[in-house]
Amino acid sequence: MMHASRLPRIGLALLCAGGLFVWFATRPLPSETAQPGKTFGLQPPAFVRQAYAAPELDIAAKLDEEAGISAYFRSPDAINLNQVRGVFRTIELETADYVLGSVAIPNYVERFDAHVYVHKTGWILAYYLRGDPVSKIIDARATTINTTKLKTAVASVASAAGAPFTDVAYYDFRYPNATNMMFIAEDLGNGNDFTVQLPSAYGYFDRGWALLNFSGDAYFTLNGARQNAIYWDGAGYGSLTASQLLPDITYTIAVDDWGVLVLVYRVP
Repeated sequence: MMHASRLPRIGLALLCAGGLFVWFATRPLPSETAQPGKTFGLQPPAFVRQAYAAPELDIAAKLDEEAGISAYFRSPDAINLNQVRGVFRTIELETADYVLGSVAIPNYVERFDAHVYVHKTGWILAYYLRGDPVSKIIDARATTINTTKLKTAVASVASAAGAPFTDVAYYDFRYPNATNMMFIAEDLGNGNDFTVQLPSAYGYFDRGWALLNFSGDAYFTLNGARQNAIYWDGAGYGSLTASQLLPDITYTIAVDDWGVLVLVYRVP
């Protein structure tokens, strides 16, 4: 099992998510709401498989070449591309069937724009580039793991199209065999640290982290070692190597002021 417990241990709750059992020792404060963990299934959008046998082979090849973590939604209705062009900051590719370009994320600088592909048949897919850390998906400025920046981008395009948006699914083009993505969040008000142990029965593809700088000296530490962060507009994002977070070993993670551990893995 994967274990994650805040220190010191005061209470114990069990969260079962995507076949992964996560134990949390909670220490909630009256005015605080802890966000211990959230898991998402990963599966490829059907249009990517179909595109290899269709005239849009160029789109399938482009996504394979440059896309990393992604979020997508299919409207039950066709999309009028003229209605969504105004949402794009820039348009990179455009045909009678689809538009691909960049869409701004509210409250973030241009560096966080999502790449978005929209097809007239109803598909909307937002992604970050293959070289970006998977944790870039975290909406750190909102200090939440209940949504993501890519979901925000998809919802923005769906709204412009008049599509009845519900929710997104996720897929990482870098790891076609991955089945799940997990977020584990912690903040200074709820104890600021937790322990985590990855079960060796699962396969791990990516380990990342994100944090928000409230105080001017934000950090994400692993067993006391502060990790180097790239900060953009107060939000920091980074990656951990496989050797830094090995299975069946207990690690202590501490954050200041608010941070998230992101795992991409495969359940057998």
